[in-house]
Amino acid sequence: MSATGGSAARKVNFLRQHPGQGHAAARLERVLAIGRAFLTVWGLVAVYVDPTEPSGLAELSYALLVGYALYSVIVLVFVERTTRLAPRDGEFLHGIDILWTAALTFVSNGVSSPFFLFFTFVVLAAAFRWGFRATMLTAAVVLGLVAVQTVILAAGPWGALVSLSGDDINRTIMRVAYLLLSAFMVGYLGEQEKLLRAETTTLAAAGRQPRVDLGLGGSVTAVARELLQTFEASAVDFVIQDFETRRTMLWRVDRSDSGTSRRALHLKLEPSQQNAWLFDDPGSTWSAKKMPEGSGYSVRITERGAWPLTRATITLPREIVEARPFTTVAASNLGLAEEWHGRVYLFDAAAGDNLERSLHFLEQLTEHITPALTNVFLLRRLRSRAGAVERARVARELHDGAIQSLFGMQMKIEALRRRTVTPEETDEELREVQELLQREVLALRELMQALRPIELETSDQLPDVLASLVERFRRDTSVSARFVWTGGPISLPSATALELARIVQEALVNVRKHSRARNVLVRLTNTDETCTLIIEDDGQGFDFEGRLSARELEKRRIGPAIIKERARIAGAQLSVDSAPGVGARLELTFSNGVHA
Repeated sequence: MSATGGSAARKVNFLRQHPGQGHAAARLERVLAIGRAFLTVWGLVAVYVDPTEPSGLAELSYALLVGYALYSVIVLVFVERTTRLAPRDGEFLHGIDILWTAALTFVSNGVSSPFFLFFTFVVLAAAFRWGFRATMLTAAVVLGLVAVQTVILAAGPWGALVSLSGDDINRTIMRVAYLLLSAFMVGYLGEQEKLLRAETTTLAAAGRQPRVDLGLGGSVTAVARELLQTFEASAVDFVIQDFETRRTMLWRVDRSDSGTSRRALHLKLEPSQQNAWLFDDPGSTWSAKKMPEGSGYSVRITERGAWPLTRATITLPREIVEARPFTTVAASNLGLAEEWHGRVYLFDAAAGDNLERSLHFLEQLTEHITPALTNVFLLRRLRSRAGAVERARVARELHDGAIQSLFGMQMKIEALRRRTVTPEETDEELREVQELLQREVLALRELMQALRPIELETSDQLPDVLASLVERFRRDTSVSARFVWTGGPISLPSATALELARIVQEALVNVRKHSRARNVLVRLTNTDETCTLIIEDDGQGFDFEGRLSARELEKRRIGPAIIKERARIAGAQLSVDSAPGVGARLELTFSNGVHA
């Protein structure tokens, strides 16, 4: 199993090299620029308050300190106005800081200089920028400079200008020891902060992989590839079992196709294979390594709330062992109780020393992606159910409509063929068959229109869509239908606008089937406060008289059921006016709180 430290370090390196991280580099250098300016300016204040320091080459020290302060202010102004910086810019600034500090300490009595503290800033900057290794390298460079300074000050021509007492060697050792201790401490803390930041970045990246538009298979493939790269595994197998259908699917991603855009190998598991891949494992997250004698696998298991891993020995199912050659395998469970269960297997992940951290990070990673995968999984199930409901509705419409009508026409034609009738009777029978055919053609066309998606990307297209629906209805039914739009541009959410279009479509179908109306008016009015849709006709009306709200309609179990449901989904206030034998009027009102 890979150590998360190595994975995180690789992730940090990737983030540094990625073009989109220029903003992060600029933000980091802005923080350091503020610290640098604060340190140098207050250094000037300190030597002004205490004129006895620095004791050697005071004028040159003052000049260098003023120069360093001006440089710090210039760098601060530059990074404040810059939105992107390259990693090389940080390395260049780091080198300049070392040179400035070395020059200041050299001309102001070496390790006894009051500016020796500036080396601490250099070490902190290395830890903040890069982590432990760069911090210790910076400390080594500083130690080399201190050694050179000490030798020059003790033996060179500078000795006449800069005093160097016999106690300076002890002071040098102590200051160097403190500097080394500080470098080690801040380097370690900086490295841990980098690892935590890399883990957070990886969690965020993995959480973005499951997407509704990718579907379940695409989301699982994206997550598997993210795990493959993060832990540098040779392969990832992802198993998901649907508790409702009792189906279990296996997705496989190998390193050879990790960079491709195609989906992972997708397999449906038989019941015996399901039991093998989802066997009763020893814990939620574990790592197994093949024992040298080949008698089984040594397992390290995470426990909730405990950092140390527990040990065990297990025998892996034959299906997993024979799936591919491997030495180590790590697994983590995920899912939602009573809905689905999944397990991800990572084969031959890169070896590392910190197995505890790696396994705990894998556990945290799977917990992080579980909600997103659950959303995709449940949406897939809802879509499947919705498709089944829609297919059942279409079958019911065809059975109750077209099939019954075709059966009736068949009986009429058969009766006409069997009996002797006059030409006038034949014409009458054929006219009835023709009218029946015409009605069913309209019904089938309406059914096809209802199944066809409405092309409505933004709400400002709503008036054109409604106008086309009304015009098509007028052309197909010969009913006098008009569409009127008044007010400003429509600014409803796209989903609400789509529901409005479906409501108009359903209302026109009801007019043709039930109302026997001669005239239909569809009016859309939009103001700053409300958006109102009105559909009225001069047909038979509903089986009640007066004006009822949606709540009253629901309480009395009357009114157009589909329109009531769509109005509820769209968040509209629905009211229905009915006058039996005179006509009906539907009004839907949206308050400005629904506007986008």
